[in-house]
Amino acid sequence: MTTPPASEPPPPGTPASAPAAAHGANPPRGIENVPRSSTETGKFGRLFRGLTPLVLDDAQIQNVVATMVDPGDPAAPGGWSPTPTPTDGGIAAGWTYLAQFIDHDITFDPSSLLDQANDPDALENFRTPRFDLDSVYGLGPTANPWLYDSNDPDKLLLGVNPPEFAQRDLNRNHQGRALIGDPRNDVHIIIAQLHLAFVMFHNAVVDLVRARPELVSGVPATPVGGWGSTGPTVPDRPTFGQIVTLVRWHYQWLVLRGFLPTICGTDVVDAVLQVKKDKLDAVLKLYSVRRKPWMPVEFSGAAYRFGHSLVRDAYLLNGPLGPRPVFSSAGDSDPLADLRGFRRLPSGWEIEWHRFFDDLPGSGPDTQRARLFDTRIASALHTLPASVDHMRRSLATLNLKRGVALELPSGEDFAAAVAGKLRVDPSSVQIQTGLPHAAPLWFWFLKEAEVTRGGQTLGPVGGRVVAEVLVGLAQNDPSSFLKARPDWTPTLGATPGEFTMADLFTIANVTL
Repeated sequence: MTTPPASEPPPPGTPASAPAAAHGANPPRGIENVPRSSTETGKFGRLFRGLTPLVLDDAQIQNVVATMVDPGDPAAPGGWSPTPTPTDGGIAAGWTYLAQFIDHDITFDPSSLLDQANDPDALENFRTPRFDLDSVYGLGPTANPWLYDSNDPDKLLLGVNPPEFAQRDLNRNHQGRALIGDPRNDVHIIIAQLHLAFVMFHNAVVDLVRARPELVSGVPATPVGGWGSTGPTVPDRPTFGQIVTLVRWHYQWLVLRGFLPTICGTDVVDAVLQVKKDKLDAVLKLYSVRRKPWMPVEFSGAAYRFGHSLVRDAYLLNGPLGPRPVFSSAGDSDPLADLRGFRRLPSGWEIEWHRFFDDLPGSGPDTQRARLFDTRIASALHTLPASVDHMRRSLATLNLKRGVALELPSGEDFAAAVAGKLRVDPSSVQIQTGLPHAAPLWFWFLKEAEVTRGGQTLGPVGGRVVAEVLVGLAQNDPSSFLKARPDWTPTLGATPGEFTMADLFTIANVTL
């Protein structure tokens, strides 16, 4: 049996009183007991189950961490600058947090305490990972009625804050905790407002479909968490299930046709998701599904942790409000000192989304960039607050310890195995890491991005892993457009057949 992984901290913004459901506070059950005999017997598995695990002692881990410290840029004290700095990448800062939102969507675990008692290793009885927005919809209006507006049950419920707080916020209880499908989407201010944008987008689509029922013509009514109907629909009477499907398909388009090319590179995605006779076709060589979708630990424990390298020390939410750090020493006692979440949105903290995404009316010089895909991690993540990690360790330390606990192979061995699967020259995927020993897989993916792509996207191997797993999840979801209607194209965007984050924010009518 493998050693249980080190506890991983939540994303930026988790206060001391954050609930256990916060991202990383309790790793998903079963991830520490990943079978090597099969890749398809549970929620987690391995792309290459025969590779030798990389074993590193604490001293070696700390030596790697020492190479990952970003000394900071004198032109951008605190991590934010109104002008470009050497640490800036090419992609807008908002993609960092859409990546986190997607992660929460595909790893949602609503298991009860009874399930934990009966299923300690979680190798069988988990819901399969899908891009179905269950982090937003929960289990539907019947099972989770508190997520929905009782006066109009097709719509999700918005928050009503006291006048001293922002008036557009997630629905919250009297202690300020968000009542949403996945509590991890409240761990910091940015992802909480991104979740709010998806809620408002759904509600806006309800109104659009009621005004134009033809928008759901031919769109199936898929169930939400066991609620809903897949039976025949009545003409000119759109159902909740049809509306949800329309929202989900546009979200899935964002993931497959917007997010993946941005993160993995267009060339990598074009090899995995091809257009054939006006239909999208998945071409998967690393990730295969025979029974039900599963999560490779090489993805969850290494490749998809690219987002930690993109996080900035601080962000500007809007023009009047000054930059706020993701963490600060005063944050435990002063709720206005940093971006931690699990609280009502302070007045004046509404995000102007053109500062986080391109292609909005105000996008341009004010649009903040994500940091480079590289092995340097923002200083705020190297000494975590005690409320996030009581030992105040570096996020890099926790990631590397987790990789050892998961028995992940070295980056060099993994790349060679990928080369074999893709039938390319193994030397074409090898890189110099600068380490005196084989590289941890997470570190290797970041170094590959730095060396082969100049830090602008993931590298060919890391990008291929991320693209194949996300495309594979969609391909094996019977309710996804990629499986049910591979010739489908978006109907809600400003440009026919396209749909972008700018479209989502515009339709949601959030602050642009």
